[in-house]
Amino acid sequence: MTGTEAREKLERTASRIGLTKLVISRGEKSERESAKVTFSFKGARVERVCGTQATYDANLACLALWLEDRARNIEREIESFAEAFADSMALAVVGTTMEAPKSDNARKGLYTGKRTVEESIAVFRSSLQRLGVAESDVKLSWDSDDNYARLRMRLPSGGIVEKTSRRQPQHEANVAALALWLQSRTKNWERGIENMDLDRVFAGNLLPAKSSS
Repeated sequence: MTGTEAREKLERTASRIGLTKLVISRGEKSERESAKVTFSFKGARVERVCGTQATYDANLACLALWLEDRARNIEREIESFAEAFADSMALAVVGTTMEAPKSDNARKGLYTGKRTVEESIAVFRSSLQRLGVAESDVKLSWDSDDNYARLRMRLPSGGIVEKTSRRQPQHEANVAALALWLQSRTKNWERGIENMDLDRVFAGNLLPAKSSS
């Protein structure tokens, strides 16, 4: 992907999910090859920098893929805006749930693939291994009657991540949507776009810590 293609992808993706004031910039001086995107939604401002790649265009391409992953999960209705960008918010508005924007074709982004539960489990296992999360610290459940899938996993820090998908056409699709959600987080973490701290990577889905009292 060229720098021009990455810029165009960022602009298209932002438009798809109703983001405004998209600004694309590059670093200064010793960080000249890094790329940065900022945008707004309902008063919240998000900033994300990538400087792990060798060139500005490569860093910009990584950011384009990062935003596309976030947009896809929003369109599949398994993440709100706040969940998708919890680790990148520079300014948030107090008192709003920051639900994801809705378009006239809100459901067009739902998962329509044919991946089986077994195939999705293989995707989960690959991602967990790459993240360093033990399978014994993970619980994946689903229900065909209630049409949902839920992932719960303990991070190496002890933090608990819980993610549910219930908007896809059937439970197999909900499992697949969760598998692809985890896979996209893993890919971006490996590319250095996500924070190295897994608690920050999954900040939007961490359960509150239990009080010791």
